Amino acid sequence: MRAVFVALPWSRLGDVALILEGLRRLNRRARVITLDGRPCQTAEGLIIQADGGVEEPVPPDAGLCVIPGGLYEADSWGDLRLHRYLRRFSTTGGYFAASGEGLLCLASAGILGGLRFTAPVSVVQAHEPLFRHAIFEPGPVVMDGNVISSDGSDAQSFLQAVFDRLNVRS
Repeated sequence: MRAVFVALPWSRLGDVALILEGLRRLNRRARVITLDGRPCQTAEGLIIQADGGVEEPVPPDAGLCVIPGGLYEADSWGDLRLHRYLRRFSTTGGYFAASGEGLLCLASAGILGGLRFTAPVSVVQAHEPLFRHAIFEPGPVVMDGNVISSDGSDAQSFLQAVFDRLNVRS
């Protein structure tokens, strides 16, 4: 099982750092993709090197797509190339692990329709039209279908939920 890490400009790594570290401990490095295949800067000021871009094919054995929260502009989470990538990933049978503002990416791509999810209340309220076809549940982590969502408040519970769903030990 391979993992894909979607690194958007101004991603926050804190929400997903434990997941990425857990994958590394299992010798399963996440393939890092950005919107254009070039490096991008995180909210913490780090530069993330990309392995590829969202216009490349989804790896056929991809089982997890990690989307962190971040200080995203609408042109990041609303990018049509990203939407196509996420929709292609959803056909692989893999899971999405999305935290905080990362849920905007899934909602704007039409992937959350009918599913329960969690995210920061402020994000859901500010972008209510995007979430109108999904069911918001307050709480640190919610799993429904192939989406594991986090409001960003409990990284350890998020890690546990992802690895439980993947049936692996961290």
